[in-house]
Amino acid sequence: MSKNTIRVDPSNTRLNSGYSNIPISGIGSDHSNTPLLDDGIELTTRDYNLHSKNGIVIFLDVLGMKEIQKRFSSLIEVVRNWNSVIRSFRDFIERYPPNSGYYLRVLSDTIIITIPTTPNDSIVNWTFDLLLQPFIQSIKMRMLLRGSISYGPYYLSDRLIIGDAIDDAASCHNKLKWVGVSLSPTFSNTINTNNIDTNSAIWYNNIPLKGSCYSGLVLNWPIHDRNNECYSILQHERSINVDPGAEEKYDNTFKFYHNIVNG
Repeated sequence: MSKNTIRVDPSNTRLNSGYSNIPISGIGSDHSNTPLLDDGIELTTRDYNLHSKNGIVIFLDVLGMKEIQKRFSSLIEVVRNWNSVIRSFRDFIERYPPNSGYYLRVLSDTIIITIPTTPNDSIVNWTFDLLLQPFIQSIKMRMLLRGSISYGPYYLSDRLIIGDAIDDAASCHNKLKWVGVSLSPTFSNTINTNNIDTNSAIWYNNIPLKGSCYSGLVLNWPIHDRNNECYSILQHERSINVDPGAEEKYDNTFKFYHNIVNG
């Protein structure tokens, strides 16, 4: 048996005890130095692969998931379209540096993206450039997204993502009342708009939250809406909307669109 072979003691596996460590060849019977352990869920590293980062955090979720099956011909179409949106975000992240160490996880109708990086205005430009085409694609797939972008420390493990930047992005995105993506208020307050050099972002003074609004950088998708295709899709989605709580979100989205397109 080679020194890298995993040797399992049949009397001491999860099947029998539910909580036992998996012994590794060459390690003592108390397993105190075993690099892998069985935590009752699956094999993982002893430190749970926990590490800290600083960088961009993006939260996105779908508007109108309530009774979404009524808006589509089948649940298969819902799954297929959602998978297409996820692939679009993943592909654009992998296509554009800096993407080293990025993390993308999907929890039901929510996409979480983290990208470790140092704070600078160019990374803000890059983030909006990255999000533009996948966001437009999501509208074409009738998966209408709202999202928030933050920056700061966060912690990743095999199953958990926490930290100040996570809290900031999650808190803001949960209050947004439109179809769109913006920097969180905290992150917006740190930005020098003179250094924003992309037509994928624009400053907007009425980013709608529950019960209030704020000023900040937002994804400037309306000027990239060729032949008003996305606008027409949004109009159609509103006409078949079955969620009364979504009406204000559509209104705020159209208000933003007209403000940008009509000046």
